Amino acid sequence: MDDYVTDTHTLYWYLIASPKLNVDSKAVFDEARAGTALIHISTIVLAELFYLNVKHSYPIDFEAEYQKFEAGSQFVLTPFDPEDVLDFGRDSSVKEMHDRIIVGLARRLDAPLLTSDNNIIASGLVKIV
Repeated sequence: MDDYVTDTHTLYWYLIASPKLNVDSKAVFDEARAGTALIHISTIVLAELFYLNVKHSYPIDFEAEYQKFEAGSQFVLTPFDPEDVLDFGRDSSVKEMHDRIIVGLARRLDAPLLTSDNNIIASGLVKIV
């Protein structure tokens, strides 16, 4: 089973079935639903997802989705570890702190990152889907 890490917008676009979700990322979510892939969701992504949902007037039922994340075998809620802060220096080309946390998780797990964030893609720090 392959492991992946998702960023906030990719997860959000998946949950609202947005056409902004790229084809490759959608394929990974489909694999996860079929039980052939695992998608790691950083706790920072959960926090950002909550605020993105508020910003866009609650298009998703956050609590219901959270329960699905916890109950489903295709998602792994992955906490932000304090030791990850020590890795921030390696990620200086990634401007946003939240994105550094997500990139650090992908690197720590040696897993491709589901993202369309141009800054993360340009950094070349992790494999991108």
